[in-house]
Amino acid sequence: MKTFKHFPKNVTCPLCRTNKDKPCVLVGIDDTSEGNIEEAIPIHVDCIELRYNKELNLFYQKGI
Repeated sequence: MKTFKHFPKNVTCPLCRTNKDKPCVLVGIDDTSEGNIEEAIPIHVDCIELRYNKELNLFYQKGI
């Protein structure tokens, strides 16, 4: 996953609801792809708290 040093000034992170200038990643948005292109939203790296459920074999975002 490619990270970026700066968060875009005109966008808000959907997890923390700020646009603080911190490292971020782009996360693809479901049902927006056409060929090799899809829409994505930037999210602060330190906002992502992934968890894994062995029974369901599922990764999920920890609630904030």
